[in-house]
Amino acid sequence: MTSPHTVEHTVLTVLSQILATTADDLRANPVLANYEWDSYSSLEALAQLESDLGIRFDLRAFNAASTVDDVIALAA
Repeated sequence: MTSPHTVEHTVLTVLSQILATTADDLRANPVLANYEWDSYSSLEALAQLESDLGIRFDLRAFNAASTVDDVIALAA
Protein backbone atom coordinates (compact mmCIF):
# COMPACT_ATOMS: atom_id res chain seq x y z
CA MET A 1 0.00 0.00 0.00
CA THR A 2 1.27 3.45 -0.92
CA SER A 3 1.40 6.03 1.86
CA PRO A 4 -0.73 9.19 1.53
CA HIS A 5 2.43 11.33 1.49
CA THR A 6 3.89 9.28 -1.37
CA VAL A 7 0.61 9.48 -3.31
CA GLU A 8 0.47 13.26 -2.92
CA HIS A 9 4.12 13.63 -3.93
CA THR A 10 3.66 11.38 -6.98
CA VAL A 11 0.50 13.19 -8.11
CA LEU A 12 2.15 16.60 -7.73
CA THR A 13 5.27 15.43 -9.56
CA VAL A 14 3.37 13.92 -12.48
CA LEU A 15 0.97 16.85 -12.82
CA SER A 16 3.74 19.43 -12.58
CA GLN A 17 5.65 17.68 -15.37
CA ILE A 18 2.62 17.36 -17.64
CA LEU A 19 1.33 20.87 -16.97
CA ALA A 20 4.79 22.50 -17.13
CA THR A 21 4.52 24.13 -13.72
CA THR A 22 5.84 23.55 -10.23
CA ALA A 23 4.37 21.54 -7.38
CA ASP A 24 4.27 24.76 -5.34
CA ASP A 25 2.18 26.45 -8.04
CA LEU A 26 -0.20 23.48 -8.09
CA ARG A 27 -0.59 23.66 -4.32
CA ALA A 28 -1.23 27.41 -4.42
CA ASN A 29 -3.62 27.22 -7.37
CA PRO A 30 -5.00 23.66 -7.51
CA VAL A 31 -7.75 24.19 -10.13
CA LEU A 32 -6.65 22.15 -13.13
CA ALA A 33 -8.57 24.30 -15.63
CA ASN A 34 -6.15 27.14 -14.84
CA TYR A 35 -3.44 25.16 -16.64
CA GLU A 36 -3.38 23.47 -20.03
CA TRP A 37 -5.59 20.65 -18.71
CA ASP A 38 -7.28 19.11 -21.72
CA SER A 39 -8.21 15.62 -22.84
CA TYR A 40 -4.65 14.85 -23.90
CA SER A 41 -3.00 16.02 -20.67
CA SER A 42 -5.71 14.25 -18.67
CA LEU A 43 -5.05 10.93 -20.40
CA GLU A 44 -1.30 11.41 -20.12
CA ALA A 45 -1.66 12.02 -16.37
CA LEU A 46 -4.01 9.06 -15.98
CA ALA A 47 -1.59 6.67 -17.69
CA GLN A 48 1.47 7.97 -15.85
CA LEU A 49 -0.21 7.91 -12.43
CA GLU A 50 -1.58 4.40 -12.96
CA SER A 51 1.89 3.24 -13.92
CA ASP A 52 3.75 5.05 -11.13
CA LEU A 53 1.28 4.15 -8.38
CA GLY A 54 0.29 0.68 -9.59
CA ILE A 55 -3.41 1.49 -9.44
CA ARG A 56 -6.34 1.76 -11.83
CA PHE A 57 -8.62 4.80 -11.82
CA ASP A 58 -12.28 4.82 -12.64
CA LEU A 59 -12.17 6.82 -15.89
CA ARG A 60 -15.38 8.74 -15.20
CA ALA A 61 -14.23 9.74 -11.73
CA PHE A 62 -10.80 10.76 -13.03
CA ASN A 63 -12.33 12.86 -15.82
CA ALA A 64 -14.59 14.56 -13.26
CA ALA A 65 -11.61 15.65 -11.14
CA SER A 66 -11.28 19.42 -11.32
CA THR A 67 -8.53 20.06 -8.78
CA VAL A 68 -5.22 18.58 -7.75
CA ASP A 69 -6.85 17.58 -4.47
CA ASP A 70 -9.52 15.64 -6.37
CA VAL A 71 -6.81 13.65 -8.17
CA ILE A 72 -4.93 13.00 -4.92
CA ALA A 73 -8.15 11.77 -3.26
CA LEU A 74 -8.86 9.41 -6.16
CA ALA A 75 -5.34 8.01 -5.99
CA ALA A 76 -5.29 7.55 -2.22
